[in-house]
Amino acid sequence: MKKKKNQAFSWRFTFFMFLILLITGTVVAAGDSLDTDKHVLLKLKSYLEEQNRVNRGRYSEWDTRNSTPCQWYGVSCSPDGQRVIGINLSDNNISGDMFNQFSALTELRELDLSGNTIGGAIPEDLNRCSSLVYLNLSHNILEGELKLTGLNSLEKLDLSMNRRIEGDIEVSFPAICKRLVIANLSTNNFSGTIDKCFDECWNLQYLDLSSNNFVGQIWSGFARLVEYSVSENSVSGALSGSMFTNNCSLQVLDLSENNLEGQLPGEISNCKNLAVLNLWGNHFTGKIPSEIGMISSLEGLFLGKNSFSNVIPESLLNLTNLAFLDLSKNNFGGKIQEIFGRFTQVKFLLLHGNAYTGGIISSGILKLPKVSRLDLSFNNFSGPLPIEISEMKSLNFLTLAYNQFTGGIPPEYGNLPQLQALDLSFNQLTGSIPLALGKLSTLLWLMLANNSLTGDIPPDIGNCSSLLWLNLANNQLSGEIPPELAKIGRNATQTFESNRLRNDRIIPGSGECLSMKRWIPADYPPFSFVYTILTKKTCRSLWDQLLKGHGIFQVCTAGSTVRTDQISGYLQLSGNQLSGQIPLDIGMMQNFSMLHFGFNDLNGKLPANIGQLPLVVLNITRNRFSGEIPDEIGNMKCLLNLDLSFNNFSGIFPTSFNNLTELSKFNISYNPLISGVIPATGQLATFEKESYLGDPLLDVPDFIDNGTSRPQKYNSMHKRSAKLAVFLALLSLILAFFVFGVLTLVACVLVKGPEEPHGYLLQDIKYRHELASSSGGSSPWLSDTVKVIRLDKTAFTHADILKATGNFSENRIIGKGGFGTVYRGVLSDGREVAVKKLQREGIQGEREFRAEMEVLSGNSFGWPHPNLVTLYGWCLDGLEKILVYEYMEGGSLEDIISDRLWFTWRRRIDVAVDIARALVFLHHECYPAIVHRDVKASNVLLDKDGTARVTDFGLARFVDVGDSHVSTIVAGTIGYVAPEYGQTWQATTKGDVYSYGVLAMELATGRRAVDGGEECLVEWARRMMGNGRNGLGRAVIPVVLFGSGLADGAEEMCELLRVGVQCTAEAPQARPNMKEVLAMLIRITSSNGQNLKCS
Repeated sequence: MKKKKNQAFSWRFTFFMFLILLITGTVVAAGDSLDTDKHVLLKLKSYLEEQNRVNRGRYSEWDTRNSTPCQWYGVSCSPDGQRVIGINLSDNNISGDMFNQFSALTELRELDLSGNTIGGAIPEDLNRCSSLVYLNLSHNILEGELKLTGLNSLEKLDLSMNRRIEGDIEVSFPAICKRLVIANLSTNNFSGTIDKCFDECWNLQYLDLSSNNFVGQIWSGFARLVEYSVSENSVSGALSGSMFTNNCSLQVLDLSENNLEGQLPGEISNCKNLAVLNLWGNHFTGKIPSEIGMISSLEGLFLGKNSFSNVIPESLLNLTNLAFLDLSKNNFGGKIQEIFGRFTQVKFLLLHGNAYTGGIISSGILKLPKVSRLDLSFNNFSGPLPIEISEMKSLNFLTLAYNQFTGGIPPEYGNLPQLQALDLSFNQLTGSIPLALGKLSTLLWLMLANNSLTGDIPPDIGNCSSLLWLNLANNQLSGEIPPELAKIGRNATQTFESNRLRNDRIIPGSGECLSMKRWIPADYPPFSFVYTILTKKTCRSLWDQLLKGHGIFQVCTAGSTVRTDQISGYLQLSGNQLSGQIPLDIGMMQNFSMLHFGFNDLNGKLPANIGQLPLVVLNITRNRFSGEIPDEIGNMKCLLNLDLSFNNFSGIFPTSFNNLTELSKFNISYNPLISGVIPATGQLATFEKESYLGDPLLDVPDFIDNGTSRPQKYNSMHKRSAKLAVFLALLSLILAFFVFGVLTLVACVLVKGPEEPHGYLLQDIKYRHELASSSGGSSPWLSDTVKVIRLDKTAFTHADILKATGNFSENRIIGKGGFGTVYRGVLSDGREVAVKKLQREGIQGEREFRAEMEVLSGNSFGWPHPNLVTLYGWCLDGLEKILVYEYMEGGSLEDIISDRLWFTWRRRIDVAVDIARALVFLHHECYPAIVHRDVKASNVLLDKDGTARVTDFGLARFVDVGDSHVSTIVAGTIGYVAPEYGQTWQATTKGDVYSYGVLAMELATGRRAVDGGEECLVEWARRMMGNGRNGLGRAVIPVVLFGSGLADGAEEMCELLRVGVQCTAEAPQARPNMKEVLAMLIRITSSNGQNLKCS
């Protein structure tokens, strides 16, 4: 009986469990459907639209009325149309943190969010997308450590070009290695070792770890891959022969720019499929292994910048597929080895930087039948240029710069039918420029600068229809600029198309950046910006883009701010003895963005049609131009650098120049006959007296003192003219003021001004500069109708701000500073905000306000940064200026920096890193670069999670990379200001580095910059730490670091103090840049107290 009861119970239990499973299964099946996927996608759409109020991508087109999401842009579904399996939102202007509910799409196999500006850490939710096969998050600004242990199905992973993802990779590798075939982690901030991470990645074929901070030994299992790159890291040690196994499958091996040493093992010949071997920029010594000659598939061999023996193995001649041979910078010396004349298969031969003195002809390299690129620059060759080069009919790129060649340029060089680049600069060449060079219809780049060439510029050069980059600077050329010169570069299409048709695996730009850097005029934006971001990888791609006719920065046509990616050329004729007028045909040069005619003897009027060009740089300083300055120059809306100084211009200063809102460098000084008014607001008012010196008739704002002193070389006639002009100008001004006063009085009596309408919602960003640059006088808007401009192109009123702050109530004050008072408030939508009301009036307050607007809501960047305080909106009501910021719950760093108990050493390091990231962004990732000029503890706020955010850009100013912006208004805070500022008054990024160094010292010690002690913090730190570079034992770590709360991290705090000392070096050039500072901090955070100099 008992048995039957048990059976009955068992049956009921089984039936009950079956029902539960059935119901559960039904629910699960219902839960995992196309409808639920659609619901998740709509959540994604709402999230992205909330994060991106402007410049939304095509995800905003997702239509709820469409029954199936399978037809939505970027969404792909399974073959039966029942589930969403792929999302591709690459290049969709997405910013903000990543969506954290992708795991709800349970069948998601492919996710591509590349080419956006997504920030923050990769969310843990992504780790639960266990079905993901393809993940591409490249070209964003993601940060934090990599923890992707749950992606066991992943086959392709691309995290390249985020620059901020950090830490070691041992957590994710080998955890996700099971099916992984492709992994690209390049150009990030990864650190640690890589020698064991990929041992279990048995399916891995392509691995790119380049441009990171990896250290230690190289991974020994790379031979089983197809492509492996660990270039531009700090990997060290020797290559062992055992690494190159008999079954080596490598096709590309790139170990360039590391610290590898020793001899190159001959076992490398086991890699019989190797096409590219790049060992450039290491410390290899000894002989080049003859066994390399057995790798018959080899196409590119890059052994430059090492210390190999000058004996080149005969076996290399057997490499019949070898196209690119780079043995530069090995300091071979003497004559070029004769064996190079027997590499008849080679197309690209780079032998620069070897201290060669001869052998160009005797080596036979000028008879190589296939050579397309020959680079013999930076050697010690002398005597005349070899005429025999003219017989190299296959030559495309010839570089003989930085030698000691003498005599003239052989006219026979004009017989090279395929020549695209000719660089003969920095030699001792004399004579005239051959007319025959005008026959080079495929010539793109002609560089003859810094020689002693004489005579006229031949009109025949105008026949070079492809010539976009011409540099003849710093010679002794004379005569007039031929009108035909305006025809250069008019049609390079055929040359570019021929380059596009080439499908060579090895491109001309392969190798290091030397040629690319010589091409760029580094002193001028935006070329200077490109110069600073060059890496080996970007050099290669940028050079290839140029040769195929793709622009590398945007330009805009005259009268428009719409930018295009068209190819852009330059013409540099500065530093010669050219005379006469600029040809009227100058307006034809529509493919040029830079004209530099400075330091010549040019005269006459500046042609008005120069204003039709898409110029970024126009420099005509130190000539004898006269007449009126063309008003049309004001149409060049993308102009960044304009120098008209030291000429004889006259007439009224063009008011159109105030339309040049992107100018970062401007000079009209020493044109004594120029008259007119420089507006007190707008872009021209942001430049200092150096831009207006020696212009006595020019009416400049009171804060600019344009003294009338002139260099002695200007003759007495100029002085007499200036005195007479001053007298006439004063008389005219007196009469004008009298008439104006009478008319004003009559107008006030007879006319009552009409009531102004309510402020419009200025939704278009183009109005930003007009509002920020408006007069400082009283506003026609009443306070309750003044609109506050917000970055999401919506608006809220001044009344909203009054309500949020209780009419700026005293009990809402949370801070006061040099720029005004900060109030805490709550907007009608519930957001807590910090409202900064600027107190300072007049021009300086106006300029501070405008500067902050440019940085936080302008063209400098259109997306937020996790370490900059978010600006919700701003308001300008007459002299009252209001900023509405995101409220930072954690308060100011200044409030806690001295608290050594609560503010632990780990938090101090984190804060130091956060601030460094913000400055790296401003200095190195914004274009143009931005100088903060007031980095200090009170300008660092903490959010609710303790993340540090930099604020208060009231003194910020765009500067050209590598340049400075001169200021006559004292900027910065005592104790933080770099010493050179008091002498030169030049604000530079290195000044910010100094201020950051002081702040780092405060974080490391808990002391303040100036605390009333016998010596300030900087002096004390230098005394304790020496020059900041010598190692210290724990016994001599400054005793203050062992104070309460900091003892556990004394070594780390000591290293942070050392960073501060390096940043506060007396000489600006001795200070690191912020990228280098951030790298130092990353090393501290990843060291765990090991291998520190202070330990």
